[in-house]
Amino acid sequence: MYYISRWLKGRRFGILRRRILGAALTCALLMGAFCLPVSASAGEFGSNRYTQALSQAGPLEGYDLEGYTLLLENDTLALYWRREVGGLRVEDKRSGYVWGTMAEDKPENLNQRWSAIANSMAVIDVFDGDGKGYKAGIAGEEMQCEVYGSQVEVQAWLSAWQIGFTFQIELADNALTFSMEDESIVEEGDFRIANLTFIPFFGAVDGNSLPGYVFVPDGCGALIRFLSPRNYLTGYEKRIYGSDLGIDAINSSYTGAADTAALEQSASLPLFGITHGQGQNAYLAVADSGEEYGTIVADPAGLICDYTRAHIRFVYRQMYEQPVSRVGVGIQTLQPKRNVVNPRITYYFLTGEDAGYAGMARTYRGLLESRDILGTQRLEGEVPLRVDFLAADIRKQFIGASTYTATSKELLEKAGKELQDAGVSRLELGLVGWQKGGLNGYRKTKDADHTVYGALSRLQDVPELVLSLAPFSAREGQLDKRSEGAISLSQELIDRKLTDRSGAQEKWLGDVYYLKPQKAAEALERQAAGLAQEGFDTLLVQEMDLLYGEYLDGSETSRSQALELIQSTVEELSGRYEKLILTRPNACLFGSMDGYDQMPMVSSQFLYETDTVPFLQMVLSGRVELYAPYGNLSFYSVSDILKMIDFNTSPTYLLTECDNYALRDTASSELSSTRYEDWMDTAAEVWNQVNQILGKTRGQQLTDRLTPETGVVINCYETGRVYINYNKTERTVEGVLIPAQTAVWREGV
Repeated sequence: MYYISRWLKGRRFGILRRRILGAALTCALLMGAFCLPVSASAGEFGSNRYTQALSQAGPLEGYDLEGYTLLLENDTLALYWRREVGGLRVEDKRSGYVWGTMAEDKPENLNQRWSAIANSMAVIDVFDGDGKGYKAGIAGEEMQCEVYGSQVEVQAWLSAWQIGFTFQIELADNALTFSMEDESIVEEGDFRIANLTFIPFFGAVDGNSLPGYVFVPDGCGALIRFLSPRNYLTGYEKRIYGSDLGIDAINSSYTGAADTAALEQSASLPLFGITHGQGQNAYLAVADSGEEYGTIVADPAGLICDYTRAHIRFVYRQMYEQPVSRVGVGIQTLQPKRNVVNPRITYYFLTGEDAGYAGMARTYRGLLESRDILGTQRLEGEVPLRVDFLAADIRKQFIGASTYTATSKELLEKAGKELQDAGVSRLELGLVGWQKGGLNGYRKTKDADHTVYGALSRLQDVPELVLSLAPFSAREGQLDKRSEGAISLSQELIDRKLTDRSGAQEKWLGDVYYLKPQKAAEALERQAAGLAQEGFDTLLVQEMDLLYGEYLDGSETSRSQALELIQSTVEELSGRYEKLILTRPNACLFGSMDGYDQMPMVSSQFLYETDTVPFLQMVLSGRVELYAPYGNLSFYSVSDILKMIDFNTSPTYLLTECDNYALRDTASSELSSTRYEDWMDTAAEVWNQVNQILGKTRGQQLTDRLTPETGVVINCYETGRVYINYNKTERTVEGVLIPAQTAVWREGV
């Protein structure tokens, strides 16, 4: 079915595609509880789209402490260092396991330069006066350590570059924290600091010499298992909270066909983790400050060297291309103003049952709860079904464009009644593109007081209506580029260029532009206030994975300032609305949301990623409503529906009243199958299947997750377990018979 849908994606097959997919999928779901051969073959469940079995290894031995001197110690951890190489080792007294950077001062498979970098507790990148980059670790006479109670102060001075800085290491319970004040940075010569990294090779593993993995927050979560070295061209390298389009887009802009371009999944969580032996030893590293300037780096064995390693790199300066002529010719220029970072990162050491990605999720959840970011209120009632409707979009005409209404107000009312009559006891109706002008035609900074149906008051009689706003990006005609468009460090508009399938630049709608953060925030707050005043109590805000600075010469908004602005704006919205839903928000907004929209259900599937894990879902389950991607847009197979149950997410759909063929000349022409009449029965049936299981787990924390074999998952909740079998044949696990392609709930297990 998946391959049929891809084959039918072209516009000319719109009607045929709708009829084939709608009829086939509706019949498939009505035939039984996920017992149909429409899912992927069993081989898929051995891919990195799923979680593979994690076998228990024998007891592991950590590094020795020979040549290392004790610096700090408490009841749980002991910190040692070796001045000659600048390295650290940490003993976990609970297990006796010793963590470290390198086992030797000069490993045989690393040259002298990389041996120094791998062993050092701090590594910096610098630029010289010509913009050439250099990297080095601090060691020996370049560093001085002084112990003050439970804290160590490290003073570093690299005389060759005339750069110095001072950072602190603090020991508390099971945590080790590195922090630095930017004021301590000294730059006396021509060199300028670019990046700072603490213990980049801490917990690194040579090839497959140890069982375990690196966890990275790619999508919902991904594992990079320790494997023998392979020929990789790149590793995982993602800015926390997404790229700063004001400068990153200059260095690596994406240009692609308008109906195929997709932004990569960003790192929405400021953390990573490493496990040495599932259920034995692990740590979770969380950036507590400066995370908006942090980049999570995880390199698999075979990329540069034979070690799999991970760290967070804090960015102070970047090179960018500064145009020097009107025809686009530019020169590489060093970012003139240093970012205000003040980095702080804490390593939490885990042992026993907590040593794994599930334990990392529990640890991070505990941190959010302790900071009152995740509230104590539990979800209640049944699982919701959210059905979003596209109200209108702009349509291309021979001369100019007009607004095409894809869904009438009358259908909204009809759909609500029909879905409830079909057994959906908890329904949320959403509306996108409802503003006058349609989805890609309304002005982004104009007050939201008129709809495609007339006055805003005309929507008040639609029960449980969820209106959406997308404040940060706009198409041609949706903003005043001169006064509202954000400016990059190159003093140009921040945009994302799109082309048609021939490679020519898209002429009709043009590029995607980004609004000034201040303008977008002001408009969002004003529009949301107007909707609340009209009596709407639920709001969906999209594009909450965007975070970029605005670098207009003489009037700059830094990435940190933009973060604070977004946080305060969303917090204000949270106080106005009974329920605030955010689309793929960054972790900095978790404290203000009631629902997480378009929850990622897979990693980016890079070659070096071996597993997808629901880390994000485990952190938020029971406290925040989790909504899956649209079920009618490439997320409709049996295995996809099982994944909703596995990942504890609620179904959603994006539908229209019209046939998709009628959208062929609109800005929404890429939508493949959205006609309400084709999907109504399917949506109700999918909700019923999901609710049968997740209705039992409402409000509960997903405490643990086990994968005893390929295609079989056990999810542990507070009052029972959910057994999921993705395979086409039945399985018996823990004495529970799980029919093929089915989920089973067992209370009290």
